[in-house]
Amino acid sequence: MSALAIPAAVRREVTARGRLPMDRLWALLVLLPVAALMLVNLLPLIWGVLTSIKPEAVIFATPPQFAGFTPTNAHYERVFAAGFVQSFTISLAYSGAAVVLALTLALPAAYAFDRFEFPFRQSLFLLIVASIPLSLGAAALLIPNYVYFVRLGLVNTPFALPLIYAAHQLPMAIWVVKGTIEGIPRELDEAAVIDGASRFGILRHVMLPLARPALGAAGTLAFVGSWNEFIAGSVMVDAPWLRPIQPLIYGFIGFFGREWGPLTAAATLAIIPILVVFALLGRLIVSGLTKGSVKG
Repeated sequence: MSALAIPAAVRREVTARGRLPMDRLWALLVLLPVAALMLVNLLPLIWGVLTSIKPEAVIFATPPQFAGFTPTNAHYERVFAAGFVQSFTISLAYSGAAVVLALTLALPAAYAFDRFEFPFRQSLFLLIVASIPLSLGAAALLIPNYVYFVRLGLVNTPFALPLIYAAHQLPMAIWVVKGTIEGIPRELDEAAVIDGASRFGILRHVMLPLARPALGAAGTLAFVGSWNEFIAGSVMVDAPWLRPIQPLIYGFIGFFGREWGPLTAAATLAIIPILVVFALLGRLIVSGLTKGSVKG
């Protein structure tokens, strides 16, 4: 039987079966390094969780014990006794307020930078983008912020940290949202104006629905950045009921050494909101950051 007499579907099946082992080999070659990289990145987390349930004597055992010990909750009891629930709750409030404030300002700002022409527009936007490296900005602006907040009477108040967190996250939020607004056709604005919509109406009924992926991505990143902030939270508030989660965790690093059990227990509990946020909204980071890559 000639090759032409074999049905095309049969030839495709034979060809696919001949390629199958090679495809599986390439998939294995790709997955093995990825699995190894995931294991390397997860090891500190796994080690921290194990340390948080080890008895004090087992933590410093040599060689280290990964199993065969009796778990204890003494370290978690120590963490809760130190006011963890209060700091956890206030950190959620700080981060949530910062996200709402940053996104509320980011949407109109990003819309103005993309749709309006005004003096120094490009220079101002470049200045905003240059403000995105938050670790340097938080440290460099700590003293001026403290002086301003002292004069305003906002130091050691519930408003200090949400305002600072929102200011730190705002440049990143504007940059992310502007990338999406650039991909929204201007004809939609013109159609809304013809229908009698104001600029606020365009923001609410046109930009807000279309920019939701970018707002979700910016909100996720802003929450993580606010939750993990340490410098301002250590300086701007002194009252225990205003203390966020990161200074509380740092409190287990004492003058005479580190309390590894409570330290890892507090860090294990503190990472839960980050895991929940990424599990629920992590896909928005990719879609939100790439939404504006296709214009028109």
